[in-house]
Amino acid sequence: MILAALLFLAAPPVPAAASSSRTLTSVGRDLVVATPVDGRVLAALANVRIEARVAGDVVVWGGDVSFGPGGSVGGNLSVFLGALRSEGAPPVAGVVSTPGSLLRLYLAEMRRAPWETPGSGVVWGLRLLGLALWLGVTMALLYVFGSPFARAAAQAEASLPISALAGALTVLTLLLAAAALLALLPSSLSVPAALAVGAVAVAAKIFGMGALFLLLGQKLLGAFSARRRPAALAAGFAALGGASLIPVLGPVLWAAASILAVGVAFLSRFGTPRFRLGT
Repeated sequence: MILAALLFLAAPPVPAAASSSRTLTSVGRDLVVATPVDGRVLAALANVRIEARVAGDVVVWGGDVSFGPGGSVGGNLSVFLGALRSEGAPPVAGVVSTPGSLLRLYLAEMRRAPWETPGSGVVWGLRLLGLALWLGVTMALLYVFGSPFARAAAQAEASLPISALAGALTVLTLLLAAAALLALLPSSLSVPAALAVGAVAVAAKIFGMGALFLLLGQKLLGAFSARRRPAALAAGFAALGGASLIPVLGPVLWAAASILAVGVAFLSRFGTPRFRLGT
């Protein structure tokens, strides 16, 4: 069986059949799309070369994708655990997604503080206005979720390295889940599902950042009572928000705090108590 598997994997590339509306699949054998395909192309542990038009999506797991002179994709192109090889912009009508590209976009967004806008012409007054708005939103969340924030902050203090690791793994898992949903589901379902995953990621970041603000402020003020939580949160927000404005170092610090915040949110189950307290 092992020998047969090795011979199967070592087989030469298989050219695609004539134009077909069905989905072309290949597992362990390189695929060359030499004639137009009306459906989709799915490949696992195989390289795919597109030399003709594919009307649907192309999804490749564990392989590279390359294009010939007449190759194009009318749908979306998703490449997992592989590389996209194309001279210039790939001839893809839809969305090109890889875990690497999604991760770069997400990390770029996480490095950017909420009060910043893309581009170099950012006015400091707008940043300060963004600081005030972000502080107001965080205070409103503290008023509604005071106890969950406090429980999440305590969880983060007890296991900070584990929270950082959980944040990195959670971010990677959410990105892979969003990429898989976009690649495998039809567009009518994939877009809402991917947006739902993105909403979970945003909610985790906002909640976790609030818990980190509270934890940092409690350490700075030395106050842990419920009455001092607004002051502690404001102090922690001022410290971390001010540090994020430092050139070069600030975006890196904010990105690290954002990843840690996602870990704090999920590790504490958004501040859900693990046991019922006695009265």
